Order: sequence, then C-alpha cells, then structure tokens
Amino acid sequence: MRLNRLLLSGFTVWILQLLLADFLAIDTVRPDFIVIVVLYWSLRYGRLVGIVFGFLIGLLVDLSGTASFFGLSPLTYSITGYLGGSLMEKYSTMGLLYFSLAWIGVLAFHFLIFSIVQYQHIFGVNTFLFWSKWFATCLYSLCFAGILQFIYPIHKMQ
Repeated sequence: MRLNRLLLSGFTVWILQLLLADFLAIDTVRPDFIVIVVLYWSLRYGRLVGIVFGFLIGLLVDLSGTASFFGLSPLTYSITGYLGGSLMEKYSTMGLLYFSLAWIGVLAFHFLIFSIVQYQHIFGVNTFLFWSKWFATCLYSLCFAGILQFIYPIHKMQ
C-alpha cells in the first residue's frame, strides 16, 4: 500500500515537473517539485526510503532528458533524502523554528550542490552571478515548498 502511494505520487510529481517546470521558468531558474517530494518522503518514512526513492526518481529525471548532467539528479536527491531522513521525528525535540530552518537548510544544500555543477562555468568568471543563480533557484523552489506548507505542513507528519 505504502509503496503504491510512493510510486504514484512520485510519478505524478515527475509528470508535473516535465509539464510545468519550463512553463514556470524565469530566465534559467526553474522550480524543482521533485526535491520537495523527496524531502517529504524522507521526513515521513526515513532515510532509507528517502535515499532509495530519491535515487530512483533522480535516475528517472536524468533518463527523461530534462537534466543537463547525467547523475547529478540521483546524487542530489539521494543526499536530500538522507539529510531529510535525519530530521525524521525531530520536530518535538527541535521546535518549529529550528526544525523549519533545518529542512530549509537541507533544500539550500541540495541547490548548492546542484548549482556548483550546473553553473560551474559561471563560478570561475563571476562569483556574484553564481551566488545569485544559487539563491534564485533555491528561493523559487522554497516558495513552492512554503505554499505546500499551508496545505500539508511538514511538522504535522511527525
């Protein structure tokens, strides 16, 4: 039952990513819905599920041709699954503020790794532009995660 829900939600988010990401793109900055779902899975079901499904959905993203660097998506989604799974059941000990800052930090770290590989040509030439790209990609997806927080709060899953 749980496996079917994970596969169905992962497939649905992957389709939404394919259909909506380019439509919602601002310059070269696109929202990443998949990282949000990987974070939710890992917070809900733990590290192992986060890592395995992060890797599998990352591989699906890379094989669908939407990624620029093959292997980057499975790597970053697996890391997000691991770090997000580390926060599983920590809400009661951390409190709302620190818990929220922790999952925001996990997403920011995901986008830092992504940006280092994706925008490596910019980093050597213009570091301000690199950090601007990182901040924009991070903030754009965090806005969608924030909107999702009103519908399905992360801390209520604990």
